[in-house]
Amino acid sequence: MGRVFFDTRKNVHELTADYQCLASDSGKTFVLNSTSAMTVTLPTDANALIGWNCKFIVKTENDNTYTIFSGDNADSGGDDFVGGLTLAVAGVSSTSNGANGRFIAPAADDCNIVLDGNGTNTAGSKGSYVNVIKLTANEWNVDGIILTDDTTSDGTGLFTDTD
Repeated sequence: MGRVFFDTRKNVHELTADYQCLASDSGKTFVLNSTSAMTVTLPTDANALIGWNCKFIVKTENDNTYTIFSGDNADSGGDDFVGGLTLAVAGVSSTSNGANGRFIAPAADDCNIVLDGNGTNTAGSKGSYVNVIKLTANEWNVDGIILTDDTTSDGTGLFTDTD
């Protein structure tokens, strides 16, 4: 009798331009591959059930910004990020003379994740990744590791709010 294998290949979708995620994209891995500014918008509440999830991986470092937008920028009730990202710096910390790793948590109304290879206090080198999962009607949990070679980056630019 033959063997049956499940989940042997990930559902991968390469992105080279702005993209609006669909309900059917749940479970996908999105590969970010552009040198131009690009925004990926997560599905709205009407299009994403609790548990909708995806992963983003940086294939090409972008100095013009990859933005992952929650889909709703309304303060106090819009879709916001919770959880956080680990900023990993490929170098000696500018403040502690040791390995540099910082946990970066979003503020209450942050609805954007900004990955920029040369932006101030952000990051997004090749291999960086972000996981998102819809927790509640107004919250996306986020985790991941964001890589940079900028030893002065403190990660405060990774999450932003737009009104």
